[in-house]
Amino acid sequence: MPAGIYADVIGSRQLDNPETLLPALGEAVRQLNKLFSPSIAAPFEVAYDDALHGALTDPVQTPLCVSVMRELLAPLQVRVGVAVEGSAEDAFVAAWHEDRLVHYSGSGAAGDLLLNAYSGLVDPLVRDRSDAEWQAVRAVRGHETRAAAASELGIDARKLSDLLSAAHWQEVEDADATIAAYFALALADPD
Repeated sequence: MPAGIYADVIGSRQLDNPETLLPALGEAVRQLNKLFSPSIAAPFEVAYDDALHGALTDPVQTPLCVSVMRELLAPLQVRVGVAVEGSAEDAFVAAWHEDRLVHYSGSGAAGDLLLNAYSGLVDPLVRDRSDAEWQAVRAVRGHETRAAAASELGIDARKLSDLLSAAHWQEVEDADATIAAYFALALADPD
């Protein structure tokens, strides 16, 4: 069962350098399509000059996809709608009305409540990340070892660890894993 994803850049109309938005979105779309190619149901594409959308064949991949999307676009913030059934744009509108960064829909009333509660707990952690914290998170995701990530950033392992701690990286990763596990259990074939 595919999961649609719709994301919009928060505050895109107030950017200091709006000419950088489309290239950033284009690069994010390229990277998402490359990184998630085995699970792409509908390729990611730019929409309305400040949004992107696509779909994954496996909803279990959606929390990771949302986090990677955030990392690719940071320090820009995105609001995301994820729909297992129905419209990802409608899920995005729900996130916008709730002033949430992510809204999940289509997993049933209880499932949606649970997934959105987890997402709501993560929102302040993601909103408060500094540019340096985003760089640290992005570097760790892009390297096999923390030593390689620290080297890329020109910092020592302790400084990297401090940045990841301040970014609440592990807490966000744990929330993503919990949401993915829920999808894996809820959507498992009962046979």
